[in-house]
Amino acid sequence: MAAPSQCLVRDPDAVCRGPVGERVQLLSGERVIADRVRGTFATKGLPAVSPASVPRPLAERVENLPSRLTLAERIATAAAWTAHGGQEGGHAPASVLLGDAEPAGRLPQNWYRADELPARLDYDLVKAGWTYQYHRAQPLYAFGHGLSYTHFDHAGLRLSTRRTTLDGSVTVSVTRETVQLYVRTLGTRYEAPLLKPADFRKVSPGSGASREVEVTLDASEAPAHWSVAEDAFVVGPGEYPVLVARSAGNVVLSAPLTVTGPEPAPRTAVGRRVNAAGCHDYTGIVLVDTTRAAGDPVTPTDPDAPTDARGVIAEVSRTAPGQGRLKVWARAVGPGGTLLAALPVPSTGDRYAWTTTTADLADRLPGVHDLYVVLTGELRLAAFGFTLR
Repeated sequence: MAAPSQCLVRDPDAVCRGPVGERVQLLSGERVIADRVRGTFATKGLPAVSPASVPRPLAERVENLPSRLTLAERIATAAAWTAHGGQEGGHAPASVLLGDAEPAGRLPQNWYRADELPARLDYDLVKAGWTYQYHRAQPLYAFGHGLSYTHFDHAGLRLSTRRTTLDGSVTVSVTRETVQLYVRTLGTRYEAPLLKPADFRKVSPGSGASREVEVTLDASEAPAHWSVAEDAFVVGPGEYPVLVARSAGNVVLSAPLTVTGPEPAPRTAVGRRVNAAGCHDYTGIVLVDTTRAAGDPVTPTDPDAPTDARGVIAEVSRTAPGQGRLKVWARAVGPGGTLLAALPVPSTGDRYAWTTTTADLADRLPGVHDLYVVLTGELRLAAFGFTLR
């Protein structure tokens, strides 16, 4: 079956390009259909709507992935899109387009702008900015987007409590027709999701009426996000604002929520397999595949880039006065090993006050070696790396 044309038609005399680039002119019968559609909408007091489809005003585009709608924005007042609708795949869109049914669907993914699409083969969602959770630019249409023939206001956002433990829960109350709830994570040292869907409810209040919706969120699940340290979904103590939104790109109400509990334990590396991709940030490497079916090892972006390290840099904090010490060894610690660098760790006055410390390499070893990082004294190490200068 030939691919559908990538255009919307509102003007019956419009010309667009077909699937193989040929010019397609609307036939006389299609002009009549277009005129009848506009006439039907005019009698109902509705704007003319063209479905995202082949150049036939009542034909729908049926697909699971977003369409490129930059042309649609210039031509049509609005665009209708549907995924595979089953037996009602014809009746349902027609009812919506003719104003007999309220369009209550919401997009299940971001629709990116063509000039801001992340790299298609970069499977690191965080680094590449994939999905509504990590995409930093404003999308064409955000996750959860969907218009209606009427207007609904959000009001009365309330939390049963603004402070809960990791094993607790909070009840969220709000007045709205389709309620989308999201949770945002604040104050992490790594890049957490911009926001995360927590739940949604759909109700049908009458004209001019309001209806209160209650949703219970578990503190151990709603704000959870993936931790490369634990290799699992976790929730740490912190601030997690609860958001009410029309879509992931249109937040209208928020309420603060504090989750209390113990700090996550440091990552255990001794006696444990640590995935190379299990890091919070990186430069100069890309994810590749272990096999054709699974796995995510890493490889240098530029295999010929200089790798002759000259120094060591570390992100540290220290509460106690005086200095701590951080040493980096190669091959082994002590006899049989090579001390590469000894970095002083100054007092920062608070465990959450971070600073960087550096040192030149005392010895430069060719080849690949096991590294050992030795911490002496009261201090915290967030990250370390090697510098080329």
